[in-house]
Amino acid sequence: MAMGWEVERGGGEDSAWTAPTPCRARSPAGGRRRPVVPAAGAPATAAGGGAPLWRATRAARPHPTLRATPSPRKRRLPRPFVLPPHFGHERTDRCCGGAMPFIHPSRSQTTVATLLAAALAATGLLLDLTTPNGEAGGGVYVALVIPALWLPWRAAPVVLATLGTLLIGVGYLPHAAAPSAWLALPSRGLVVATVWIVAVAIGQYRRAVIRASRVGHLRALIDATADGVIMIDGRGTVQELNRACEQLFGYPAAEVVGHNVAMLMPSPYREEHDGYLARYRATGERRVIGRGRTVVGRRKDGSTFPVQLAVGEARHAGEAIFVGTVRDLTEREVTAHTLREAKEAAEAANRAKSQFLANMTHELRTPLNAILGYAQIMDHDATVPAAHRRAVRAILNAGNHLMELINEILDLSKIEAGAMELHPSDFSVAELVEGLADLFEGRCAEKGIGWRVENRVAGAGVVRGDRGKLRQVLINFLGNAVKFTDRGEVVLRVGRDGDSDAVHFAVEDSGAGIAPAARAAIFEPFIQAEAGRDKGGTGLGLAIAKHQVEIMGGRLELDTEVGRGSCFTFSLPLPRAVAATGGDPPAARVVGLAPGCTMDAVVADDVADNREILSQMLTTLGVSVRTATDGRAALALVAERRPDICFLDIRMVGMGGVEALAAIRAGSNTTVCVAVTAAGLVHESEALRAAGFDEVIRKPFHFEQIYACLARHLGARFRYADDLAPGAAAEVAFDPAALSLAAPLYDRLQAAARLNAFTEVEALLAEVAATSAAGSALASHLRTLLDRYDSDALLATLSRVTHD
Repeated sequence: MAMGWEVERGGGEDSAWTAPTPCRARSPAGGRRRPVVPAAGAPATAAGGGAPLWRATRAARPHPTLRATPSPRKRRLPRPFVLPPHFGHERTDRCCGGAMPFIHPSRSQTTVATLLAAALAATGLLLDLTTPNGEAGGGVYVALVIPALWLPWRAAPVVLATLGTLLIGVGYLPHAAAPSAWLALPSRGLVVATVWIVAVAIGQYRRAVIRASRVGHLRALIDATADGVIMIDGRGTVQELNRACEQLFGYPAAEVVGHNVAMLMPSPYREEHDGYLARYRATGERRVIGRGRTVVGRRKDGSTFPVQLAVGEARHAGEAIFVGTVRDLTEREVTAHTLREAKEAAEAANRAKSQFLANMTHELRTPLNAILGYAQIMDHDATVPAAHRRAVRAILNAGNHLMELINEILDLSKIEAGAMELHPSDFSVAELVEGLADLFEGRCAEKGIGWRVENRVAGAGVVRGDRGKLRQVLINFLGNAVKFTDRGEVVLRVGRDGDSDAVHFAVEDSGAGIAPAARAAIFEPFIQAEAGRDKGGTGLGLAIAKHQVEIMGGRLELDTEVGRGSCFTFSLPLPRAVAATGGDPPAARVVGLAPGCTMDAVVADDVADNREILSQMLTTLGVSVRTATDGRAALALVAERRPDICFLDIRMVGMGGVEALAAIRAGSNTTVCVAVTAAGLVHESEALRAAGFDEVIRKPFHFEQIYACLARHLGARFRYADDLAPGAAAEVAFDPAALSLAAPLYDRLQAAARLNAFTEVEALLAEVAATSAAGSALASHLRTLLDRYDSDALLATLSRVTHD
């Protein structure tokens, strides 16, 4: 039966390996003792002595020992290439009682060995020349080769043997003439043969030690590897494995080497492995070789664990061997599971947050609808006194501001959820810029800072894009510029490069600037610089503006310097359009339906205030209204009255708006159905339209939205306050630029208008009317604007009036 070397872990610090001279060892299976065969070419004893050439040495750390194990199969297997791993690891290895420095030589050792060889050569030659027939020098010539054990050169044994042979020949020459010289030739031939035998033995020993040193280094490298390494033959028999592999599977090497590697695999991998080896031997098909895969390993205690396996193939002694690298994936699987749970928890939290925001905005919009609704009703009521009307206007302004804050929070939720959507339309850049100028020129004047617009977009600048988002972005930047600028000016620049579709926008101010440390943070939600905290705000404006610019296809850039101001610039792809349809010109106040226009409506809402606001608004117009508290009551009214339009709240106790719509449409009813919802997401509105609603109105709504809905779906015509005010005096035509007011009166009037001090403005208009007929016309026009609480238009008109 073929023998093989097996590495057996064991021993402590005093352990030593035994030289592979003939000895006896017991197999792991407990069979009878068998002899261990030494490595081929390794000398058994030193020349002239019976001591073993390879002697045990104490190591500074535990070393494996070698013992013979029988092959599990009755065939000749290639002997694994495993030698004592501590060869070459230490500088204290010994041979023949002396050091073996040829692996790591030092200069002094090389010098001593060289001098020793020279001394032996000289001694042998001297004895050869001075003794009869040179018989005394034979032993010295043999000893001449021994220093090769200490010399670093690979050819040292051959060189010394050649030197000894030459010296034997030289020593023979003086005795060649003697009558008995021929009798010395056999003796000298024996000496030469002995010299070369010793040289060959030393050479083989040196090669074996060097090879063992290399194998030892390789073994140490493999054992130091954190991953398990296992070697099997072509039939799946384990030939070798490292310490990491023992620790992974819980088996000592003695229990694995010589057995099939399938013992380390659970089903079905065990059967798959055997089948794969059979197919590989038969067809050469490679499914694992040269690639990694994830499998399951089996420990000694029967437990399993995930393993990453990579297998490489090599040839040794004419047979295929496979080396597998095994990595325990348990920790990685645990980490992946933890990350997966954390991801799921984060997603659940995000969904909960989004649901919370949706619910909160719905709950906020519902009472806000009542506030703004009743305020609009009172604002349209001609019987409300002027002093109360100003209070109503303040409620409307505060409510609209609160609505803007809610929309900002909702916009942030849309951005984080990736639900921000674009709504392109055709609009005029010039009109957009003029509207912004009307909005911010007065604010700048109030703070005593300059305002400048540079619009370089040719002509009307009609483009296609998301006008609402662009306007919101510019209002954010301009609002911050006015807020943080106490002196200097605010500039809005708009331009286009030639025929390019890119339109460039820049908002520049001469304010405090932004510190370098805060430049990146100001674009994060809820983050404000120190100055921002002093000025107020939510900290959402810039974050939302940055995302909106990116969604529209632009890139926001910031150029700022502390103490000199900031400049926000971005470019958007806004292709030219044929005509602008971005918005309708401001209309006069609607007071009712036009003569001959009648309508019947049903309003369904489970919240009394919402029902009351919408029904009162419609009743004021002259629409006949019936109300319902839920979807079922609305169905009954629709079936009974066949109204022109039905307003359905989406969330109602019992039957909601969607269910009511489905029932209405099931009866082939053509009544216009309008969804009234507090939901703020666009995709929710689109889903309601897809469900069959003709229109979607979000709470809190403005009266103008209701008017537009009636006109769009029912062709409603309206009466306006300017057309039907009985006894209203015709306004005197006037040109504000042709008028001139005294500087003190003008300054007081403009300051009161900037502060929205409407009572003071009304008192000052009486003084203006008393100046002249043109002044009376100006006062009448300004009173019309004052009644509409249009402070922006009021300031714009005053800016055209000359004063001295």
